[in-house]
Amino acid sequence: MKIVRLRRISNLRPFVRLRRIVVISILGLVPKAMKKNDETNHVDVLAEEGIDALKAGDIETAINRFKRAIRMAPFRQDIKDLLADALDRRPLKKGAIPQKEETEEEEEEIEGEIIPPQVVQTPQKGVRIGLWLLLFCALCLTSLGFFFFFSNAIQNFITNLARSREDAQISPADREAAALYKEAELLQDQRRFSEAILSIQKAIGKNPTNQKQFETKLAELYFGQAEIFYNRDDYPKAIASYEKAVEHNPNSAEYHYGLGWANYILGRKNQSKRQRAIVYYEKAQGAFQKSLELEPDNIRAKNALAQVYIAQNDAAKAAELYRQIIRQDSTSIEAERARRALQSMGMK
Repeated sequence: MKIVRLRRISNLRPFVRLRRIVVISILGLVPKAMKKNDETNHVDVLAEEGIDALKAGDIETAINRFKRAIRMAPFRQDIKDLLADALDRRPLKKGAIPQKEETEEEEEEIEGEIIPPQVVQTPQKGVRIGLWLLLFCALCLTSLGFFFFFSNAIQNFITNLARSREDAQISPADREAAALYKEAELLQDQRRFSEAILSIQKAIGKNPTNQKQFETKLAELYFGQAEIFYNRDDYPKAIASYEKAVEHNPNSAEYHYGLGWANYILGRKNQSKRQRAIVYYEKAQGAFQKSLELEPDNIRAKNALAQVYIAQNDAAKAAELYRQIIRQDSTSIEAERARRALQSMGMK
């Protein structure tokens, strides 16, 4: 349970980091917004001072205040209008140009004094909208993260619940049989087939529900044991194990092929004892034919059966099988052997 909790916490770390980044970003924007608010208030104060000066008849002071306000907030059209009004009220000096032209000149002067674009202030409303959008995105990402986290947790809970119900429905006999089956697989990996066979036989004695699975595994173990005996040239024991494998799984073409080949070898070894050799050849013939019934295109079984026919002095059947092998796959090793066999028999 501790490992699971640690994994869940590690899954939340990216979202915790994201939340920290969002909070830091917001905290960084708030002072800027406050600074903009202070500047906006200062502009309003300058505008109020200019209006008061204008009311008091101090035109120059009013113009000065309005100019300073426009430098700080060039987008304030109302302050520009107040400045134009103040310039209209300024008295003309002797020799001065007309008031209208002077106003235009002043306006050009004001426009030339505008602060560069990099320090132009943005409206307070835009800052608020940006903050709200940032908060909304952060909440959406956090909600999405929690959704995936809890959906995985719920899915794991349902899976574990279903598994526990299945385990509750398994009978004690099936549990014991399953344990013996795993034990047999471990012994099979170590090529200790005799011990593995005993474990599976004990499991079958428990009458498990999936009896077929245990029978198939037992046939597989007998086949592995037969291969060991065959490689040791202990053909009688190999035949006994092959027969057990075929008994528990008669639908395996490979098991029948192994049984047939072991009998064929014993037949060759007993050529001096003709009657005994005939028995082995007949068993080999039956095993190879059964293998071909299960896998009609098995070239190895066809080649082996042809050799049995030759040993039984039935050259016609052997030649027919060799021709089938050549037609089936003319480039294979078995096809080359079939050609040589036909040549040695004086056939095509």
